Amino acid sequence: MSKEYKIEIYINEQLKEEQVKIPMLDYSVNDKGNTILDTRIYEYPNQIGIMLLDFIQQDLKEFSNMIFRYYGFHTLLTENERHDLLDSDLTDTEELNLKMDQLYNKYKAELESYKKQIINIIEYCIFNENEELKTLTPLDKLTVFCNESKLEDYTILKYNQFSKQIKLNKDISRADKNDLINNLKDKNNNRYGIKEIYEIDNFYNFLFLELYFILQQKTYLKKCKNCGKYFLTTNSAVIYCNNTFEDNKTCREIGASKVFSKNLENDEAYNLYRKTYKRKQALAKNKGGNFEMDYNKFRYQGKDKKNAYKLNEISKEEFMEWLNKQ
Repeated sequence: MSKEYKIEIYINEQLKEEQVKIPMLDYSVNDKGNTILDTRIYEYPNQIGIMLLDFIQQDLKEFSNMIFRYYGFHTLLTENERHDLLDSDLTDTEELNLKMDQLYNKYKAELESYKKQIINIIEYCIFNENEELKTLTPLDKLTVFCNESKLEDYTILKYNQFSKQIKLNKDISRADKNDLINNLKDKNNNRYGIKEIYEIDNFYNFLFLELYFILQQKTYLKKCKNCGKYFLTTNSAVIYCNNTFEDNKTCREIGASKVFSKNLENDEAYNLYRKTYKRKQALAKNKGGNFEMDYNKFRYQGKDKKNAYKLNEISKEEFMEWLNKQ
């Protein structure tokens, strides 16, 4: 495959980030006046595995424009199909969408097959609760999976051809010395210095490589305990995603509240708070006067104390000591 169709992935393991240099189906004219594919390095790093996650969770028909133009799937197209897209007026949305639909319909079964294969591998290697496999790493589980499965049904596993190189970013030759030194000191910077670079030459190798990174735990793929969707995180302890679920609240906000409420059912400090609240409420209702004033005071102070306990700003002992004085 010619050089302009190659995909390069720059890896920053410390930040669990990747930058992708990928041939895009867009116009560019070379020195000979010929239309060629553009390439671009994304200026903002993505989390490792995000493109694989998009592929398995997005509606592939609606997502086809991204897949065919930006995600490297065009590396699998025929020369005629590539040139047909390049001959399009990319500003003509109707024409472009028609051609994307035609490509999608042609490759639909193939795309859905790879999507299913990847999900099956992820479920087996990451979310498998079989006791026999409990102590194995995700990559170890992949070995068992390959042993148990019909490999002819998992063509994604055949796309494991890529080369790993160590390269010096050429951009440093144009960088101001002081700026370069400061950027190298900044561990959040992902553009300068010597990097691991993986070179691949088609879309399915790209998907396999991202799957491989996930199974290596270069990033963490989790299943949200609230909505059930896959998500990526740099913290292996996180169990809720940041997608908006309902009432403009994310799963993480809703889930944390649910877990806290469930834990409070058997929490002695919270039980004491409820008993104190109900006692003061009953006295206020039956006797009024100072008891009602005391109840209203407790409603506000008690809420603040409860929230402080919920956020671990005060300890259980401190919360209960305050309650016992009420």
